[in-house]
Amino acid sequence: MTLLNREDMIKIIETCEVKGQDEAIVRALMYINLGYPIMFYGPPGNGKTTIAEHILNYISSGDNYYRIEATEGMTEYHTIGGFHPLSMSGNPELSKKFVYKDGVITRAVKERKNLLIDEFNRAPTTAYSGLFMLLSAGILPVEHSEEVLKKPDDWVLVVTANLGDEGTFKMSSALKRRFIPIFIGYINRFTEEKVVRAYAPEMDQQIVNAVLDFAEETRRLWQEEKLLPLGLSTDGVIKMSRYCDLSISEGLDGKTAFTDAAMHQGIVIADETDYASIQTVNELALRIASRL
Repeated sequence: MTLLNREDMIKIIETCEVKGQDEAIVRALMYINLGYPIMFYGPPGNGKTTIAEHILNYISSGDNYYRIEATEGMTEYHTIGGFHPLSMSGNPELSKKFVYKDGVITRAVKERKNLLIDEFNRAPTTAYSGLFMLLSAGILPVEHSEEVLKKPDDWVLVVTANLGDEGTFKMSSALKRRFIPIFIGYINRFTEEKVVRAYAPEMDQQIVNAVLDFAEETRRLWQEEKLLPLGLSTDGVIKMSRYCDLSISEGLDGKTAFTDAAMHQGIVIADETDYASIQTVNELALRIASRL
């Protein structure tokens, strides 16, 4: 199967809203050409879902694919399907009857539509037992309708996951091995500055530097010192930049605007149940603001 040629790959990269992840996108596209399902993983807020949607929009010629966001309450009923009661109809006769209802994976395979499962590991592994069979043996037994479906040759499955994030389930090793993991991490400072400039082209360079310094330091505190649950994402950098740019244009001084924005985003990345974690980001925000 070769869904994408070199020109397709170049176009996907050039038109992707998320910048700085070219190598990860190329690796994903090459594995998709080989017929493997892809798992984009990494810290939240760095563009996993946007990249997945962009790739599937291109391959599927628009939004002609299925998408579901996993939740902790998701079961095989949602993914594969089952019997669905008609009791909500209000008709006493219908309330005693059931209909077959296909889950999203079953519908995707039947209709030969590609599939995106966002926040994949926010659902327990038990929700994916049918998917495991599909990826392992290429067949999908659908017991409620007594069918056995075959995986289409050109079917594309992409999932996103925040591995180790709070509120997620640990995936079984067997299920995880069915995917090609592609890491979507923090982009480099040079690229991130270009992203900031796209949203705040006129903002003072000192404020831009302060935002980028705050992001870099939170990531170091997370990765090296383990003082924070995670670092500031590129999405957080964009929000800080937009807030600073708007606040300054409305007459607020740059130092105050940066401090406000940093403390807002600091609460997002800190452990709200741990005072020391909150204090760490607040002190960092004040320390960087003191240079302005």
